[in-house]
Amino acid sequence: MESNHSHSHSHSHSHSHNHIHHHHNAGKNILTAFFLNLFFVVVEIVGGVLTNSFAILSDAIHDLGDCAAIGCAYILEKVSEKAPDEKYTYGYRRYTLVSAIITSVILVAGSVFVIFGAVERLSEPREIHGLGMLIVAVLGVIINGAAVLRTHKGKGANEKAISLHMLEDVLGWVAVLIGSIFIYAFKWYFADSILSFAIAVFLLVESAKNLKDVFGILLEKAPGDFPVDEYKQKLSRIDGAEEIHHLHIWSLDGEKLMATLHVKLSEGADLNMYKNVKSQVENISYKAGIEHLTVQIDVDECCDNGGCGI
Repeated sequence: MESNHSHSHSHSHSHSHNHIHHHHNAGKNILTAFFLNLFFVVVEIVGGVLTNSFAILSDAIHDLGDCAAIGCAYILEKVSEKAPDEKYTYGYRRYTLVSAIITSVILVAGSVFVIFGAVERLSEPREIHGLGMLIVAVLGVIINGAAVLRTHKGKGANEKAISLHMLEDVLGWVAVLIGSIFIYAFKWYFADSILSFAIAVFLLVESAKNLKDVFGILLEKAPGDFPVDEYKQKLSRIDGAEEIHHLHIWSLDGEKLMATLHVKLSEGADLNMYKNVKSQVENISYKAGIEHLTVQIDVDECCDNGGCGI
């Protein structure tokens, strides 16, 4: 070992084909959700006007926002598939987070609008065509259910945000379906406003959670489900590794885990120990799900004089 600062940069390419396949599917699924949503907006506007249902009309406005968000998600998903270059050395994956933020913000704004509208209508219930509302609700469950099936297995923040849109719509239409039965059978017109309010509050809470997760990724917070302490303990037990420090774990997009760390070797370390420690660090890291790993092996007194960096 010629230098006290020896760097080992380890990169995993074994998942590259899977990532390309996943990103292609993500874009395709998002586009399918977009067209299903756009078609149903037309159905909702017509159905809402004919039935005089605020729950249906407010969801139509909400779905128009969905269409804009999903269209944005599709474009940014495509951008995120671009390979790393001189400007974006880590690649473009974080563009999916920009889309997730836009989608969630639109959902929050739509929810607030619906909440105010529902409260206003609750004070002055209006006659609603229950049977027509029932028919539109059945269509809503079917069409949005199809969109959920296309996006619910997505792992990226982008697909998760879109899937949340679709899931909220399905649950909302199930509620509208139940409500329309009561409106048709008992003329309980106030149920329309109560349903609108309940759907909007649910959406507001879920969107806030999604935004929190996205900002956690942007702020390079360690992924919540990653056992940082357990990972560090496994590394510390490697024979020849005296100390593990400057450990940083983060994700670019909520999927791909990245890590950088320093390993200080035991006193009297030789080349064989160096290679063994490096190999074991890589094995433990990849088993833990880390796909992009950068390791610095420190020897002698390099860390005592501030040479280890941040």
